Amino acid sequence: MVKRKGSGAETDLPSTSKRARAQEEESQSGPEEDPEAEEEEEEEDGAEDVLNLTQGDPSLNHPNELKEAETGIIEAISLKNFMCHSRLEFKFGPNVNFVVGKNGSGKSAVLTALVVGLGGKATITDRGKSIKSFIKHGQNAAEVAIRIRNRGMEAYKPEEYGEAIIVERRLTQDGATSYRLKNIKGKTMSTKRDELSHMLDHFNIQVDNPVSILNQDTSRNFLHSKNASDKYKFFLKATQLEQMSSDYSTIQEQREEIQATLRTKEETVPQLEKIVSEKEQRFKDLATLQELEKKVEGLKNMYAWAQVHELEKQLEPLAKAIKQEEARTPKYDQKVQESVKRVEAAEATHQDIQKKLQELAHKVEALNPEHEEAKKNLKLKKDACKKTQAEHRKIQLQLKTTKRDREQVMERIDEMKNSVEQDYEAERRAREEQIQMLQDQLETLQAQQDTTEHQIEQFAQAVSHYKEQQYSLKRDESDIQNNTRQLQRRLQDLQSSRNNSLKRFGSFMPDLLRQINTAYQQRQFHQKPRGPLGSCISLRDQELALAVESCLKNLMFAFCVNDHHDEKVLERIMSRVCRERRPAIIISRFHERPYDVSANKVQHPPYPSVLDVLDIEDPVVSNFLIDQRKIECVLLIKDNKEARQVMQLQRPPRNCNEAFTAMGDQVYTNRYYSSNTDKSSYLRGSIEEEVQEIQERLQTLQQEGSATRQKVSDLEQDIRRNQQEQRRHQTQKMKTQESINKIQYEIRDLQSVEEPEPVDVSTLEEEVMMYNEQIADLEEKIETIEADFNTQKEELAEAEQAYQQIDKQIRELADSADPLKDDLGRADIEIAQAKNHRKHYEQKHKEHLKKIADIQKDHDKHARKVEEETGKALQICPERLKVRRTAKNIENEIIQINKRIAQEEVKRGNREEVTRDYYEAREQFSTIKGQIKDLKRFIKVLEDIMFQRQQLYREFRRMLALRSNQYFINMLHQRGFAGKMKFDHRVRTLALEVQPSESNKQMTKDMRSLSGGERSFSTVCFILSLWDAMESPFRCLDEFDVFMDMVNRRISMDMMMKVADDHRYRQFIFLTPQDMSSLNYRSIVRMWRMPDPDRGQGVLPFQRRGEEEDEEYTPRK
Repeated sequence: MVKRKGSGAETDLPSTSKRARAQEEESQSGPEEDPEAEEEEEEEDGAEDVLNLTQGDPSLNHPNELKEAETGIIEAISLKNFMCHSRLEFKFGPNVNFVVGKNGSGKSAVLTALVVGLGGKATITDRGKSIKSFIKHGQNAAEVAIRIRNRGMEAYKPEEYGEAIIVERRLTQDGATSYRLKNIKGKTMSTKRDELSHMLDHFNIQVDNPVSILNQDTSRNFLHSKNASDKYKFFLKATQLEQMSSDYSTIQEQREEIQATLRTKEETVPQLEKIVSEKEQRFKDLATLQELEKKVEGLKNMYAWAQVHELEKQLEPLAKAIKQEEARTPKYDQKVQESVKRVEAAEATHQDIQKKLQELAHKVEALNPEHEEAKKNLKLKKDACKKTQAEHRKIQLQLKTTKRDREQVMERIDEMKNSVEQDYEAERRAREEQIQMLQDQLETLQAQQDTTEHQIEQFAQAVSHYKEQQYSLKRDESDIQNNTRQLQRRLQDLQSSRNNSLKRFGSFMPDLLRQINTAYQQRQFHQKPRGPLGSCISLRDQELALAVESCLKNLMFAFCVNDHHDEKVLERIMSRVCRERRPAIIISRFHERPYDVSANKVQHPPYPSVLDVLDIEDPVVSNFLIDQRKIECVLLIKDNKEARQVMQLQRPPRNCNEAFTAMGDQVYTNRYYSSNTDKSSYLRGSIEEEVQEIQERLQTLQQEGSATRQKVSDLEQDIRRNQQEQRRHQTQKMKTQESINKIQYEIRDLQSVEEPEPVDVSTLEEEVMMYNEQIADLEEKIETIEADFNTQKEELAEAEQAYQQIDKQIRELADSADPLKDDLGRADIEIAQAKNHRKHYEQKHKEHLKKIADIQKDHDKHARKVEEETGKALQICPERLKVRRTAKNIENEIIQINKRIAQEEVKRGNREEVTRDYYEAREQFSTIKGQIKDLKRFIKVLEDIMFQRQQLYREFRRMLALRSNQYFINMLHQRGFAGKMKFDHRVRTLALEVQPSESNKQMTKDMRSLSGGERSFSTVCFILSLWDAMESPFRCLDEFDVFMDMVNRRISMDMMMKVADDHRYRQFIFLTPQDMSSLNYRSIVRMWRMPDPDRGQGVLPFQRRGEEEDEEYTPRK
């Protein structure tokens, strides 16, 4: 559609041929005539024109333009899950395109996709009643992408889209649809339907024009139509004259509505004129109140200056107080200066004392190196003395040992010399008997030792075993105590929840929700948080309570918020309120409308999903659980065996990956998890039943705790007994080991006795001589060491004396610093006192200055108020008035006069209201008169325009009929046929009269007498004539030759190819099941062969027929 302007009003005209539009623009409006007479005259003219043009006019044909179209043609199309195609992609040529394939191969789906992809409705395609019917069976969505050429001077927004525009439309099973308009680089530029409409209007693409895109059903209905009025309707729809007529009818209806509005307004004019006259009279009667109002104005002037005088009087005491306080300021300054001097004197004294202490410290620091050196020297001397003493003791010990060894050797010599021969044989036998006896005792003791060690090990194992049992029992006891405390808290919450169900989630929960509500009322939250989520849901079947809790887990106790800001606010509230475990906070964008999950929801009767068994009033909560837990995809199956049967032994239900049983068990397709609890906590219907169960459980836990404590006590006694036995056997083991060691020692002594040899004491005497030499050497060393020790003692005394002297000097300096430290402490106290005095007087001085500043502030405030009131008074009365009366007295008089004015207004009406009503009524009256004038002028202009438009419409229709008829005659002549298109615009009929070449009879009046091929050929000629009257960039035909014989098909095809060759700037798309390999116009033809129908096929692998090939190629699979 193209917007055309004329005479101040806009009307939508169909976009047709350039010559027809030029004729319409050149037409002039004529005088008003009888429409019926014009219709009859036009019919006669039209009939005469048809008779005169039966031989055709070749000059009306388009010139042979070899340039291909730059805008509006289809470059490529892509289908995904559309109708019978899983995926279909191919490119169109710029001129003629053939899509060839057997019936059922999906040819017609291409045209349907073209219409739907460019925004057409389902009803236009005659292929379905709704958009979702085009989605391939078993799929959730379908997509159509169309690439439209966008080049040259007439391109649509070339700076945005480039040389091509890609239109994508997505269809879903729920009936939703979406558009995306992309540029040549694939970037989405718009998703609005209006942008698509603007683009189609710019290219003059008419997806709802049956001639622009002629599908099978429309073609079949047209071929079988026997009604001339249907052909006429087809002509009007193809040329969009029908849309133009509808627009004119709508404008006529609007004109009638405007005339009705005009009559209504004209009826109200006399009444409004009367109302304006009455209000004007009331307005004139209010002049008597002006004197009182003038008096009030004078009193207001006096009142304004009276207020100024009173405020000026209030300034005098403030100015006096400022002077008095400023006179006291020097006294405060003097006190502050004295206190500052006292502080400075005390600080000077303090500094002198510190200086003296520093001098003493310097002296001590100067002595410290000597003190440290003396101390170090003293330590070295002491260490040397100690070392010498140790060496002296060592040598003396060696001397003593050597002498003892010498004495032993000498005693041995004496014994050997004094010994006599003895009976060594008897002694040996007695020794062997004693060794045997000792070995028997040793074996007995070792056996006893092994038994004792075994018993000790058994006692140790028993103690370890009892301790393990004790640890396990204590852990059980701890668990029992924890469970008892939890159950007691739970029992307390349940008992409290009898009056408040929120306490099931914790005793703090009611307080938490109250604070959340308060914060929300104070607008601290962007959206009110939801939670705890378990309180926001209810069950339809109580038997599934444990299953639902096992599915939701911690979400039952959690809160959800809209954004991070709300999360931080809620965390602050929880940190103040939550004494126990804090609920989790999950961020999820709130949506007020519930999600539509019908497409992704699990459907497996008789088992419900979690979403099915929950009653959730708040859509935010239901959407949150769908997002976080996918409750629409979780099945609930009460029986465990049935759950395993459904999820693991059979094929799992669609959209379902897990299920829960009534016992809380979780069932996947390949694994099974048992629940660790057998009771629900939050969703149970009966509180009393749960209270009774918890009380029974507490009683059971108390009994188990008592039994466990008794077992622990028994084990402690067993452990003590075994430890005592273990210690006793260890003592026995030690005693036995001592006996074993003693016997082994005795055996070794008896076995080490050797046979006596002949007495030889020379060796022993040499050993005695050696000991004598060692003793002499050691005695000499002792003398040397004693001499060195005496020398070291003298040096130690000297070093100690030097150290004592330096240490004494340091102590004397420290003692002399003590009085100075006392003086320093007193100086610190004096400084603190002086600073306190200074601070006191400075504070007093500051308070004094503050007092002056406050008084000055009040003075300035009153002065500004005086200035403001003076300004207001000057605005009210520019001349200052001397007023002796008080402002209150004047105000009372003003009130009395205003009361009198009000009484007068009650009688005569409020002056402002009367004045406003008068001017409003006068304005309304003038407005309506102006509107009536404008409407009359508009109606006159609209009638003139519509008269011109009707004239243009009839002329335009006549010219289109003549043009189409001429083209129809030319097309028939190409086969040797004769005929014409006979229009009757008055009765709205169109008859096609065709005389075949082999017939010598008079012209056939009815096409029903023609053969099927002749009728199809005539229909093709009719369509081509309508194509010539439209300006769409492409034309599409679906199985146009289905009823033709070979001769008519060849002639029709040659004729259409000739038209296509003459119209290189147009694109033609033909769908046919026939073989098109014999076409002559190969340079302008691009042909695609559809593969034979094959169920389950994916992408249809098209192979384009090349321009240089002689055969058609069937795509490979």
